[in-house]
Parts: sequence; structure tokens; C-alpha cells
Amino acid sequence: MLVNAMLLGGAAARAQQQPPATPAPTTPRAPSTTQLPEVLVTDSNGYQAPSVSMDKFPEPLLTTPRSENVITPQLMQDQGVISFRDALRNVSGISLGAGEGSYQGDNFTIRGINGRSDIFLDGMTDFGNYNRDPFNMQQVEVIKGPASVEFGRGSSGGVVNQESKTPLLQSFVAGSTEYGTDRRERATLDINEPIPNLQGAAFRLNAMGNQNYITDREEAKYQRWGLAPSVAFGIDTSTRLTISYFYQSENNLPDYGLPWYFDRPAPVARASYYGFDDDYLKTDVNIGTIKFEHDFNDTFTLREQFRLADYRRNFRISQAQQEPNDVSQSVPVDSVQVNRAIIDGISNDRLIDEDLNLLSKFETGPVTHSLQTGFEYVHQSVDPRRIEPNWYNVPNTSLTNPGNGLTFPGFGTTGTEVDATVDTVSLYAIDTAKIGKEWTVMGGLRFDDVNSSYYESVPPSASFTAHDPLFSWRGGVVYQPVPTGSFYVSSGTSVHPNIPQLSLSSEPTLPPQTKYAGIGRNLDIETGTKWDLLDRRFSLTGAVFWDQQTNPAPVDLDDPLLLVFNGRERVLGFEFGAVGHLTDKWQVMLNYTYEYGKITAASQSDYIGNPTLNTPKNTVSLWTTYALPWKLEVGAGLNAVSTRTAAETPDPINGLIMQAPGYVIFSAMIKYHISKNVDIQVNATNLSNALYYDGVHPGHVVPGEGRIFFISTNFKF
Repeated sequence: MLVNAMLLGGAAARAQQQPPATPAPTTPRAPSTTQLPEVLVTDSNGYQAPSVSMDKFPEPLLTTPRSENVITPQLMQDQGVISFRDALRNVSGISLGAGEGSYQGDNFTIRGINGRSDIFLDGMTDFGNYNRDPFNMQQVEVIKGPASVEFGRGSSGGVVNQESKTPLLQSFVAGSTEYGTDRRERATLDINEPIPNLQGAAFRLNAMGNQNYITDREEAKYQRWGLAPSVAFGIDTSTRLTISYFYQSENNLPDYGLPWYFDRPAPVARASYYGFDDDYLKTDVNIGTIKFEHDFNDTFTLREQFRLADYRRNFRISQAQQEPNDVSQSVPVDSVQVNRAIIDGISNDRLIDEDLNLLSKFETGPVTHSLQTGFEYVHQSVDPRRIEPNWYNVPNTSLTNPGNGLTFPGFGTTGTEVDATVDTVSLYAIDTAKIGKEWTVMGGLRFDDVNSSYYESVPPSASFTAHDPLFSWRGGVVYQPVPTGSFYVSSGTSVHPNIPQLSLSSEPTLPPQTKYAGIGRNLDIETGTKWDLLDRRFSLTGAVFWDQQTNPAPVDLDDPLLLVFNGRERVLGFEFGAVGHLTDKWQVMLNYTYEYGKITAASQSDYIGNPTLNTPKNTVSLWTTYALPWKLEVGAGLNAVSTRTAAETPDPINGLIMQAPGYVIFSAMIKYHISKNVDIQVNATNLSNALYYDGVHPGHVVPGEGRIFFISTNFKF
């Protein structure tokens, strides 16, 4: 019903619009009756973005001394992206993970370091556990390398920022519909309207309804809908105010995939499903934000952003696990039984975030400065209640022939009831200095004062507090021999106090060794080069990096496969990127990352030399489109990920480390431009119907989807 209502609303809104002025073409081209018609899109640069949107990164990508990737609206539209995870597949150096006991929703590593707590929305933390939908994302920005100076504690391997759509001073209605072989039904609507008789004011509303299953894993189902209204005043004036609200609700039958079998994915059919028909993951996300900006003059600009957020979760999920007594592979696989571990919880996570900063532009002799000084206060709290591990009457099932259509028969008593808070007060200063036309120097310092508390009321009760004063820094130098090319070197640190992170993790009762989980620190050294070619319509980038994490954040203090205390991990590698227009008709987005991640120190010597968690040596992402005559456009792409591990320490029974094989999947698209305002496209993903493993976790491994075809219509008037 929501999909139909959105479609009707879009049609009605279009009927009320006056015929629009002819928009600028997406790319320059000579007049010809056989050329493609003009297509109105939200990003005139296509797949290439000149900069990130956040105020703390004032320079264009060309003169920013670090690796960054921007996923543009046009790229997401051409690929038919319907999830945050799908958008991140366009960035090499990111490896997707699976949901786990305390974290559901989006989970991934950046440069070999877990990034599940390093997701941001408009530069502020978005720490809730849910499956993010891109319906209100203007673009997705990946900042690689430690980033505590800009974003505070954590941010060890990098961060991912979602930039929200905001009101504009033009009237339009846009949207899309999608239908697919995975029983996909999706619609989005984007309405923007200036407010009459109020100069510089506009209103914008984005809405979404989505339902899809997982091809070849038909039991899993994902349903969500969302609304994102916003209003802005003083657009293009010296005083600007934007008020926005974001709501997303989901009601899923989640997929925790297959069990590991002797530390490899179980040798069973991709369709094997081990959960119950009434398993569920329900989330409700409410985020309200006020952003105020005032230009006092050409020298000073005051910026203030305040956010209240509430993340609610209610879940019960089945995870299949090999029985510990199955220690011999001589047992016929058809006779093997697996245990269903039940993961559950009810949690209400809350956020208060206040960021106030002053931008000062001034000169000291021949040096031009852009100095940002600021204050930030962040309050995070969680109150999870769980039955796990006190479930009873949960039946085992066959590894090769799990029973389907079963209603959950289990029962249990409360095993965990936690109240945890983390309060962070921060001061920071970031200066970008331009020395002539050739040199840019960046330097930043940040102080975070972190106070955390954790209290478990169910016996055996547990209580921890921590006070962590933390400093971080970052610096970089850029040299431009020509206006369209640069070389840079940069270095920086991040800090991640582990007790606060574990307190917010919603794990079952934290064990006593939590108090020994000290402060983690990262050091990054990177050098690279960036070039804007072909009249700045095509960009090439390359970088070499060395990242070291001391006292890495424990993933799960109860799991010996993940316990590396007082250790050190090191990831070194290089990456290459190319994005933009090779010709007027041909666009390319390509990036490749090589990573070599190892444990170099640990509390137990036999851990040393093991690969870091979920760090494939090679990741590749490619997408390209070409505009044909006859109003047609075609596209194709691939994603490749090499072998990766789901644990950092060996299985105590057989000495093996959990490992999923690498894969390559292919995709394609054909688009027909009905008019300058409407196009229709057909996409196919996993064209070869390859069996691959998309998400890894020490408790389970999730197969990727089979072959999918879907058709979508995009419009903007």
C-alpha cells in the first residue's frame, strides 16, 4: 500500500508542476539527431565528485592528503542500489561482515579494522544497529585511515559518512520504482519545493517503501519504510538554518546464513535455512537534527549542529552451529546435526550530539589559513535486555536437510539486563594552510575526555567504570607541480578506548577481564598522488599505506577465537582508483586495493603471524557505462574479493582458522531514456549465478544472493 500511495503521490505532484526549463546535459556533446536526449540527474559530474561534503574537509579531493572515495547518486541509481551495503561494494579496501550477537545491520572492515562503530550521518555518529537505506543519501563518503581528529574516538581504519539530501531553491519531484526476481517491490519519492513568500526557504520530503527476499534463500525477507522531511531557511544568505527529521522502520526475517563446518563454510545447498519462520529483527530509528550557520564576515563563520537520536531494536535470530562433539570429518555429513543458538534482545539506544565550531580565514605573511576550532559533546546510552544464553527447548536440526516451516518452540528467563552510558567531551583544532599555488599543509589536534559506565543487574552482576583522557593528531603535506596534479604524504593517529566500546556493544554480561581491555591506538602513514585529467572530467589516484593498531579492540571477550589482548596488528598495502568520463559517452569507476594484514604481537605467541580479521588481500570494484545511439545506455561491472578469515585465532580443536573463499561476481545494466525526464532500466546482478560468501562472522557465514534481474523507472520533473 505504501508503494502504491507513493506512486500516486508522485503522479499527482507531477501533474501540478509547470513544464520545467530544459536542464543542462549530463555531459557535453555535439548536436545530433542520433544522440541521447538530455537526462536530468542530481549530480552533473556523474560518478566523479570534486570533494566531500563535510565542513572539516575544506579542500577538494585533489589537495586533501588522504585516500577518499565518494559514491555519487548517479552511480547508485545506475546500479539500482537499495542498501547501504550495496553502495559500499563500490569501494575497495572495504570488506563486508555479517550480523552477529550484539550487532545487527551494517557491519564491515576498512583497511583490516572493524568499522561498524565508524558510521556517520552528516558528520555525526550514527551508532545504531540497523540496515541503512540510501533513499535520503545525497552521497556516501569513505574516508580511509585513522580519523579521530575529525570524528573523535574510534575511527581507526577510517569512517563512512552518509550525506543527507537537503532543501534546494528549485521546484522538482523525483522518484523511482523497482520490481525484481527477488520479489523486490520498491518505490522512492523526492519532493522539493521553495516556500512561497519566504525568500531563501524551501521544504523537502524523501520517502521510501521496500520489500525484498533473498534469491536462492527464500525464507529471509527484508521489509522497511522511511520518511525524511527537512526545511531550510536563509539558503544562499549569510545566516542559514536547516531542520531535519529521519525515520526508518524495518521488520525483517533476517538471514544468519550457514554454519561453519570444520572452519570452512558447510558443504550444503545455498538454499539451506536453519532458522524458524517467526524469527525477526525489528528496528525503529528516529533522528532529529538542527544545523545553524552564520557568516559574520569573510573571516569568521560559526557553525552549530545538534542532534537527538533514538534507535530501538527487538530481535530473535537463529544461528546454526556445528556441535562441539563432531570432531571427526569421517562422520557422514548427512548424519551431522547442528545446534541452533538463539540470539535475542530488546534495546533502546539513545544519542545526544552537539558540535559547535568556528571557521576562521586569515593570512600570516604569504600563508593563507583556514582554521576550524570546535567543541563537541556526545552522550550515548544503551539498555539491552536478553534471554540469551538461557534458552531451553530449542531443537537441533540436520546439517544437510534442515526443517523449514517451523514455529519457534523455545522459552527462557532473562539472562542479561544492562545499563551503559558513554559521555565524550571534545576540543579540536584543524588548520589548512595554503603556501602559494603549489603547497598545502594540514594539521589537526583533538582532545577527547571519555567517561563510561556499565552495570549488569542480573546475577552474576558486573559493574565497570572508566575515565579516559585521549589525544589524537593528524598532519599532511600536499605538493602541486601543476594545477591538476598533486603528491602528498600524511600521518595520523586514532584512539579507541575499549571499555566504552564494549559497554555499548550489547553483548551478554561482560566477563571480568573487561577491565584489562585498555586503550587502543592506531598510527597511519600514507603517501600518494592524485590527478584530474581530460579537462578535469577524469581522476586517477594512487596511494601506499601502513597502518598499525596497538591493543586492538576485542570483538567478543567471551569468544577465544577473537581474543587478542595486549597485541598489535599491522596492515600495509596500496590502492589505485580511476573515476569519471573517458569520453563524452563513456564513464568508468574502478578501484583496487591490496592489503597485507597480520597480527604482529599478542598475549599468546602462537597468535602471531595470523591474518587480521576479515581482511582480504585483494578487493576490486569496477562499474562502467556507455551511451549508445537510439536513446540507449549500457553498463557492466564486477566485484572481486579474495580469501578472508572470520577469526583471528586458530580453532583449539584442529588448529585451523575460519576462512571463506574468494569470489568474483558480475553485473550489467541497460537503460532506455524515454524522455529528458524519465528513463527505464533493467539490471542484473551475479550474472553467472556464482555461489559465494558475502558476510563472514565466527558464528556463521552468509551466502551471497543468486542471480537477480530487476526493472526500475526513474523520473524527475
